[in-house]
Amino acid sequence: MNAVTGNPDKVEVEHLLVECGLPVSDITSEHMEHFFAAGEPSNLTGVVGLELYEDVALLRSLTVSPKHRGTGLGKQLVAYAEQYAFDHGVQEIYLLTTTADKFFSTLGYSAMTRSQAPAAIQGTAEYSNLCPSSSVFMVKQLVTDKSSSVSRPKSTHSDG
Repeated sequence: MNAVTGNPDKVEVEHLLVECGLPVSDITSEHMEHFFAAGEPSNLTGVVGLELYEDVALLRSLTVSPKHRGTGLGKQLVAYAEQYAFDHGVQEIYLLTTTADKFFSTLGYSAMTRSQAPAAIQGTAEYSNLCPSSSVFMVKQLVTDKSSSVSRPKSTHSDG
C-alpha cells in the first residue's frame, strides 16, 4: 500500500494531471486542501481531489501514473477521498468520467443523468464546461454500516 497524504504541491499535482491528459485550468491553490496524493512529494504516483459543498461533493482529477496503474492505487485513493468526505459530512459523491465508468461502478458508483445533479455540482467548472457532455455522470451515497464507516450506495440511480 502507498501512503496517501493531503494538501500536495499544486505544481506536482498539475504535472501528473497534464501527463495523464486531465484538465488543470480550474485548479487553484485552495483546491489543494481537499486533494490527496501518493508517492514522493516531488514524484507523485497518483492523485485525487474533492470539491466539498455541504452534504455533497465532486470527486475529481483521479489519476495514477502509467507505471503504477493496475496496482490498486486508484482504489486506495478513492477510498481515502470517500472517507475524508464522509468525515466532513458528505452524504453523496458525484463525478464525471470519459473513460473510467466501469472502474467506478466496481466501487459502488451508479450512472445517472446529468440533469439530476444538485445545483452545487452543476455550478462546478468540471460539470459546466471542462468535462464534455458525453461524460458519464455518476453518484455514490455514503452511509454508515456496522462493518465500515463508508459503504456502498443505499440506492441506485438510473440512466433515464
